Amino acid sequence: MDDRISEIIAAYLSGEVLSESEWQEVEAWLRDHDGEKEVEVLRGMFRSARLVKEAPGTRGASVMKKIEAKVVSRRAGRKLKIRWSYSVAAAIAVLLCSVLLYRWLGTNQENQVVPRDLRQNVNTSIAHLKLNTGEVVELEKYDGKFIREDSVQIANENATLRYTSTDSVAPEKVEFNTLVIPRGSEYNVVLADGTKVFLNAGSEISYPVVFAGDKREVKLKGEAYFEVRKDERRPFFVQAGDVQIQVLGTSFNVTAYPGRGRIETTLEEGKIQLTDGRESVEVSPGKQAIYDIEDGRFEVKQVDTKLYTAWKDGYYKFDQMTLEDIMETLALWYDLNVFYQNPGVKSLEFTGRLRRYDEVVSLFEKLEQTGLVVFEVNGKNVIIKEK
Repeated sequence: MDDRISEIIAAYLSGEVLSESEWQEVEAWLRDHDGEKEVEVLRGMFRSARLVKEAPGTRGASVMKKIEAKVVSRRAGRKLKIRWSYSVAAAIAVLLCSVLLYRWLGTNQENQVVPRDLRQNVNTSIAHLKLNTGEVVELEKYDGKFIREDSVQIANENATLRYTSTDSVAPEKVEFNTLVIPRGSEYNVVLADGTKVFLNAGSEISYPVVFAGDKREVKLKGEAYFEVRKDERRPFFVQAGDVQIQVLGTSFNVTAYPGRGRIETTLEEGKIQLTDGRESVEVSPGKQAIYDIEDGRFEVKQVDTKLYTAWKDGYYKFDQMTLEDIMETLALWYDLNVFYQNPGVKSLEFTGRLRRYDEVVSLFEKLEQTGLVVFEVNGKNVIIKEK
């Protein structure tokens, strides 16, 4: 491969924004090498939106070997963190060592072996609705049907609950429903005011059947993405553990799983204010507020919001995320039990993107190709050890 082209691709994979002339150089190089099987993997990367991930398959093996021969990855310190220097080899290592997700996300699935049935046992539409009466409804048994509670009609279709009040007069007493999402599943709910809530695996949300009074309030455990219907007369509140989030109309993500020690709120649109009763912070679009439960302190920082909100669209983005955090997410998606034979591997960091609910074992295989870890799968138990 031409060194100049390698350098441009390396820069792109390292996260740099390429100039129009650099894009044209790569595209011209691809045209000049049209018909060469080795460059098919690279050609797919620069189609359409300039980077469409496609699987190289076995035909790209030789070019991948050439690149892989240049890769220099090292372990530094006890954390065993993968560090990349800015060079062709190191940048391509983002492709190879960062879970090799670009290959895994492609459409070419030939020669791919899928051991064990970790995927087909995952029913992503399982959820339980606890009604105000105390009755618990198993929603998968009521798909496409209506559920009524007093004067409220609840439609249940395509893993989404939708509340519609048939009474124009607001109730004097606020009655709550609770939607419970088990590990390995996901569900959505459209509240009576039109607010949309996307719930991630292992989450629970309590909310009024019909909002009454001068505010709207819900309680969350786990993770949810909110698209709040604007109503300046009635602000919207989310209670997540010790943190209360106030909004008027906005789109944001909240992660508040019990036991994680932190509550993360990531704002895409609008404006929110968070408080724990002692300290208050305001968050603007593109920023994330992290609340340390033990210290009782907020930290606000600029982030790539897609790293925290893409899950609702069916995929996850990772940017230098530790293996422990990645496995924490996968354990919820696939209802896995994760064990580490060598605790040091928890701090290995990876970058990439994966589709939700694809064969999880395929991801483990790509992780193993980094030469750093080995996975042993026994049913829902996953043991990870250093290679």
